[in-house]
Amino acid sequence: MTRPAAPARLAVIGAGDRGRTYASLAAASGAVIAAVAEPDDTRRERFGERFEVPAGRRSESWDRLELTADDVDGIVIATMDDLHVDPALRFAPLGVPLLLEKPIGCSWSDCEKLRDGLPQSAPPLLVAHVLRYAPYTRVLRSLLAEGAVGEIVSIHHLEPVGFWHFAHSFTRGNWRSTAAAAPFMVSKACHDIDWVMHLIGSECVAVSSFGALNHFRPEFRPDGAADRCVDCSVDCVYDARSIYLDMAGAGDFSHPVSTITEDTTVAGVQHALEHTQFGECVYHCDNDVIDTQVASLLFSGGQTASITVTAFTEARGRHSVIAGTSGEATVDHRGVEVYSFRTRRRRFYPAGTDAAAISGPDIDAGHAGGDAAMIEYFLGEIASPTEAGGQAFADALRSHQVAFAVEESRLRQEVLDPRELPALLARPDQHRSCS
Repeated sequence: MTRPAAPARLAVIGAGDRGRTYASLAAASGAVIAAVAEPDDTRRERFGERFEVPAGRRSESWDRLELTADDVDGIVIATMDDLHVDPALRFAPLGVPLLLEKPIGCSWSDCEKLRDGLPQSAPPLLVAHVLRYAPYTRVLRSLLAEGAVGEIVSIHHLEPVGFWHFAHSFTRGNWRSTAAAAPFMVSKACHDIDWVMHLIGSECVAVSSFGALNHFRPEFRPDGAADRCVDCSVDCVYDARSIYLDMAGAGDFSHPVSTITEDTTVAGVQHALEHTQFGECVYHCDNDVIDTQVASLLFSGGQTASITVTAFTEARGRHSVIAGTSGEATVDHRGVEVYSFRTRRRRFYPAGTDAAAISGPDIDAGHAGGDAAMIEYFLGEIASPTEAGGQAFADALRSHQVAFAVEESRLRQEVLDPRELPALLARPDQHRSCS
């Protein structure tokens, strides 16, 4: 992609795990991190020092960060889910491209608020649906365009969250409460829904969904289990010590250890397990987020898709099967395997992902190269905006509407038309209930 004569200057709103990841990738591609907003003092200063952000451009709050279009060329918003919309509305009038961490917001009304509040001449707003940009997606899209499987009939997609990852993020972590974050299918899998819609390319006209909090509940707490793992003698696969302390003891302070403390020592991790929610027994937390959800989607062209998101797997990359009229494609982080009905032979097409892009405690770290590819795309939009970049937010709104409709279907236990979501939410069903 064409780059501007001078390096792109970015402001990063939120210096947590995603903010640091995007900043690192952008800096590696030649961008300059010109400003940061982060409420945690230690995290903000470490981020500022690492990326050499001027002291006067390190703000404790996004609404106190004074920027103009002369100061930055793009803005990355990587705050918590409930703080996506307001920063985007504040900075959109600058007229520089925005990268907004998914999901757009915690509710469909949040999405509408951003849509309706953007200026008519809004800059490109890219939602971080990273799966669109992953190398294996590019390979798959090329094969589909060539007719490798004929016409798509159905897609079967698994998002294996992973047992320890779910315990970290959705039982102990910041996404454990339905009141504080977007619904599970939205917060964890809105980009999975977006990926499926990106491949099929026609309108979703019906959804149904089932899901519940099956396991991480007090009644499943083992006999004799302590409230905190550091005080517990029960043999448990969700023991926080095995998730965090084992990594720290080996000198690894990357994700997820990096998200529970800024003290990168074994003692610092131990302290976090003794005093924060990350050391609590998974059966003694205040979590209420479901741990398994299945969604079925019907498209206007007759295609169907099933999406399963579950805690109870090894932490690994996504796995998909695309069933076509003349072949079948099996897709994961490594690439695409096509089975031809005509030749009855298989052929593997590697994604060519750099091993560094997928290294980490689980194979899906970096979304199999999707994070890096998305940042390259974002920097390309800064250098030379495209029609596709201008359309990105509208595409994200459509897939978010489907994702929120999936959750409504689960709650109402009905088959719903996503296009009717705004009307449905305006007159809630009196029988609606949570599982």
